[in-house]
Amino acid sequence: MNLTKTQTQAIEADGSSLLIGSAGTGKTTVLKQRLLRLIDDGVPAYTILVLVAEPNHRDRFWEMLAESEVGPLADLKVVHFNGLAREMVNLFWPIVARRAGFGHAFTPPTWLTYDLAQLLMWEVVRPLLETGYFDNLRLRPQQIVSQLLDNLNRAALNRLTIQEGISRQIDSWVGDGDHIRLMRDAQQAAEQFRNRCLTNNLLDLSLTIDVFDRYVLNHEEFARYFSERFRHVLVDNIEEQTAAGQAFVSRLLNISHSATISLDDGGGYKRFLAADPNLAERFRDETNRQFVFDKTFTESQGVYHLARQVARYVQAAGPEPDLSQVNRSILGTVTGRYRREMLQRLAFDLQDFLQREEIKPADVAIIVPYLDGALRYKLTQSLREAGLPYQLSRRRASPREEPYVRAWMTWLALANPTWGVFPSLYDVSEALSLTIFALDPARATLMARFLYNSAGPALLETSELTGEQRVRLGEEAIDRVEQLRRWLSGYDERTAREKGLDFFINDFFDELLSHRDFAPEPSAQAGAVCDWLVRLATRLRQASKAMGLESEEAVGRAFINGIQNGLVTAHPPDMGDPPDPDGIFIGSIYSFLLSDRVAAVQVWLETAATGWWDIPRQPLSNAFVLSEDWQDGQLWTLEDDVRIRNEMLVRVVKGLCARCSNGVMLATSELDRRGVRQDGVLWRALQGVLVEDIS
Repeated sequence: MNLTKTQTQAIEADGSSLLIGSAGTGKTTVLKQRLLRLIDDGVPAYTILVLVAEPNHRDRFWEMLAESEVGPLADLKVVHFNGLAREMVNLFWPIVARRAGFGHAFTPPTWLTYDLAQLLMWEVVRPLLETGYFDNLRLRPQQIVSQLLDNLNRAALNRLTIQEGISRQIDSWVGDGDHIRLMRDAQQAAEQFRNRCLTNNLLDLSLTIDVFDRYVLNHEEFARYFSERFRHVLVDNIEEQTAAGQAFVSRLLNISHSATISLDDGGGYKRFLAADPNLAERFRDETNRQFVFDKTFTESQGVYHLARQVARYVQAAGPEPDLSQVNRSILGTVTGRYRREMLQRLAFDLQDFLQREEIKPADVAIIVPYLDGALRYKLTQSLREAGLPYQLSRRRASPREEPYVRAWMTWLALANPTWGVFPSLYDVSEALSLTIFALDPARATLMARFLYNSAGPALLETSELTGEQRVRLGEEAIDRVEQLRRWLSGYDERTAREKGLDFFINDFFDELLSHRDFAPEPSAQAGAVCDWLVRLATRLRQASKAMGLESEEAVGRAFINGIQNGLVTAHPPDMGDPPDPDGIFIGSIYSFLLSDRVAAVQVWLETAATGWWDIPRQPLSNAFVLSEDWQDGQLWTLEDDVRIRNEMLVRVVKGLCARCSNGVMLATSELDRRGVRQDGVLWRALQGVLVEDIS
């Protein structure tokens, strides 16, 4: 491997070192080679800690080690901070549980994934909503639940208590008094949630981080354990770490033999997730040596000037761009009055461009501010029509938006009528058309109208159909519906209770829906949904007693209602065809930036949309006020809001350009999906340098 002089010096440096540079300048390469150097020098893998900014970034180190064939390294710790905190809390649980306030210090804890934390918070919020809490707040219940959890997580990751986090947001508010009342409601809900967790030994992310930061880190036994085990520390992307993560790394500098930390200058894309790039600047002073990396291995000079162009327009600061270079870096534009028109044109123009330039689809990334369901469907449909393979990336999604998930919830409710969940006629007709191959949507609607008893809820026996109805529906479809009805009504309830919800879902798929009578060809969608539902149901069953769900009925109702109310998951089921590793990457801005990818060509989709400049609207959780570098008592003004939006846009564009080697295509529609004309900040910043057409 050819390394620069700076890289070689950083790899060989002892003590603590900070690697400073933009993305694509070789900092992670230094970390990898430093790791190999330590192992080659005989340092036991057991004494090395590699801390990454994202869980999926662990692969970059394991793949490098596998290619290097350095031997078994089972003792090497490559971990994300949140995962390390959970592991350490679990390890030191017996000596910190009582001090942390848990009700059963001698009983192992129950870990709440984000899915389960939402279900528990919903149990807390539902009775509050019924008594008037959060009234006049124009948010869906699931949005309230998500923002309450965000408040808890951000406070903990910024080393704040619940009360301190709420107080900061109240003290910074400059609007009407109703908002302060809503924040008081949010505090009561958060405290009730936290009390239930402490009473029942439940650990969500916020409580895990809080216990680790306040109790485990400060325990003398932990300090002795950590100093004797981890002698060498490697930290990737310190700017993406939270205040709690950075405080942990800062402490490691005092007890480790060597520490190598990388700082992405201009990074910090996860600020709305509590990352603190400003606080990361402290490591310039806390490390013994600093290495500056200014040679890029990815971006082209023209793309670099494109980032300058946006920064000059948005912030009126920074060096002047070379407009001729900016022009060359924009490979073309695709426009249309409506989104549908633009997407159809993009797919076929992109196909022509790739053939003409001899670029592989895997070297292209289509990046969009927000990938809603309608946009995802039309974009993937257009790519299929153009014969272009693709791979879809989603960091989080609401499974309720997937028809197959809704179908499974319908059958689960009909199989368990005592749970008190009553699907609509539309739910049943949609489920029938997706479940039974022989039923088209029109006949599925008729079947539901003739056979669905919403008061049950249950399917009626098909023998009640009239002769005329049977002719209209077809005997094959009727037979399949009768099979379905018998299975749902005949499933042994005692067995279901003994096995649990997850076994019911698995049996339903295995014994019925996977058979050729229902699906002549294997359904990847149905299999993916089944797998996701089983895993979620298993986690819920295992945690149900600690969550206060004592009966199978309570578990089932919480399961269905949680999904129907819009539960968000970080691991959504793969819908449609499996992702093609050789296909075009499709994802949101942050999905791309945090996926450890580089693309020769990027397509900035909906360039004129305000989404490039927007920050998440969360009236119950202001991520920036909760940051550790926010001054107590400082007011959150309109100027702050605009400044943060501008700063995030510049960071995003700089990050994208640093991960692009050839150039950028711009694709946008004049009108958004609501028919409103689009004229976002990014689009305005690029006026005057736009290429008219890519064909």
